[in-house]
Amino acid sequence: MNLFLDTDVVINILKKNPETIDRFKYLINDNVRFFISAIVIAEIYQGAKPKEHRQIEQLFSFFRSVDINSDIGYYAGMYANRFSKAFHKISLEDYLNAATAKFYNLHLWTYNKKHYPMQDIVLI
Repeated sequence: MNLFLDTDVVINILKKNPETIDRFKYLINDNVRFFISAIVIAEIYQGAKPKEHRQIEQLFSFFRSVDINSDIGYYAGMYANRFSKAFHKISLEDYLNAATAKFYNLHLWTYNKKHYPMQDIVLI
């Protein structure tokens, strides 16, 4: 399985949340490949202290980074157009993450499932 990580999952890994770490280890043992994008990277560094940068870089080296392109921008815009009135708390970053998962055909691991009402992506 190929799995795109939402920012909340990466934060939980960095904070060594036991539930997330156990699931992460299980997925590693199941040969899951992990992906992130520039959006997730930016969100992590936005809240990081300089002393945390080394740990973040070490974790990020374990993930594969996918590019954001105009197709992803299109999908994100279409999601926002469709869902923004009914789901006011969904951020542009969430729409971009959903669109990235859709474009690359990746499952999306998130703890914020209410931010992803899209029916054409798989959440875990």
